[in-house]
Amino acid sequence: MKTDELKEKLISEGCNESNFAVMGRTSDAFCLDKKGEKWSVFFCERGSDSAPIFSSDSEEETCEFFFNYIIKQQHWHIVGFFKNISDANDLEEKLTSIGVKPIRNDIPAYRAAGDLRHRVFVVGKDIFKVREHLGDIHVSFD
Repeated sequence: MKTDELKEKLISEGCNESNFAVMGRTSDAFCLDKKGEKWSVFFCERGSDSAPIFSSDSEEETCEFFFNYIIKQQHWHIVGFFKNISDANDLEEKLTSIGVKPIRNDIPAYRAAGDLRHRVFVVGKDIFKVREHLGDIHVSFD
């Protein structure tokens, strides 16, 4: 496998694009990039690259390592962000009815103390079931 097919393969496996970058950088994510003559896998945090966790002269070997490394992580996809708890509960019921297990992870102080927000996530390939039954998900962060 080469870098030009790696990203699509990860996405087809239910990986969340915000967790990784191929041939580039994204903040707080694992990245695969070529540094000089070496292919490297590293974590980028707030624009700073960590020491590589894997390096190779081989693009294919590095892509294989990266794929296996990223696929082992749990990939959460946000499908709802609400002020009103009943909206979050309604979405959770819809997800459960289509055989998807929702995860709730609320924010107790979004913009200020007591400014509660209710977040609903699904994991991995369940995002495809959600899209099939509920359409494309557009989450608004008010």
